[in-house]
Amino acid sequence: MSKNNQPKDKGQNKLQVFFMVVLIPAIFAVILAVVVLYYVGFNVGGTFQQAASMLPFIDDETEEQMSDEEHMAQVEHENQSYLQQIQQLESEIEAKDTEIASLEAELFDQESEEVLDEEETEEVTADLNDIVKTLEDMTASKAADIISELPEEEAVTYLRMMRVNNRSNILSRVDPEVAAQLLIQMEN
Repeated sequence: MSKNNQPKDKGQNKLQVFFMVVLIPAIFAVILAVVVLYYVGFNVGGTFQQAASMLPFIDDETEEQMSDEEHMAQVEHENQSYLQQIQQLESEIEAKDTEIASLEAELFDQESEEVLDEEETEEVTADLNDIVKTLEDMTASKAADIISELPEEEAVTYLRMMRVNNRSNILSRVDPEVAAQLLIQMEN
């Protein structure tokens, strides 16, 4: 049995000898060399990245990284473009504010014109009602004389606003041809 164990021990011994004599001292020497080179001022990390970038399966990260100056230039360019956008938006806001102010002024003018128009309409209506009331309060013959002298449009307006019985009394005293013309105008 001891014969069977000997070949295994020889294989294991050779492996142990390889680790103890070759691999462990080589790793120690590499670590020691890196530390010494680092303290001497040699850029070990940069050299290692250069060597690693030559391998086909390792991505080149140095190409993707920008220098600080390039990064600052890019940031400044972005900053300038954002400032330009802000200025453009502020000028648009200013233009919109001006447009809003002019539209508000226009709306105010229109509202005041409408109020004035309503007041004028109320005033004209009140005046017309006063005239019609005056004509109705007169005797029919005097009102007929006045209606005969008025332009047809005005006479028709007054007659339309009168009560039917007052209108008939006045029209009965007006010249028949004039009364016919006034009635035709009232139909239209």
